[in-house]
Amino acid sequence: MVKPHDLLDNTKCYEQIRQHCWPDGVSCPHCMSQGVTRQGKDDTQPDRQCY
Repeated sequence: MVKPHDLLDNTKCYEQIRQHCWPDGVSCPHCMSQGVTRQGKDDTQPDRQCY
């Protein structure tokens, strides 16, 4: 269950989104492999992770 106060902080909000999208860990949307690589960060939103 998402707690509203967790959505006020960008870091917590992105973590909630990741947990919702990938409850078993981040995976490729095409092949479902969990061998994904972090590809950096969004300069405008530093808490946002690119894969």
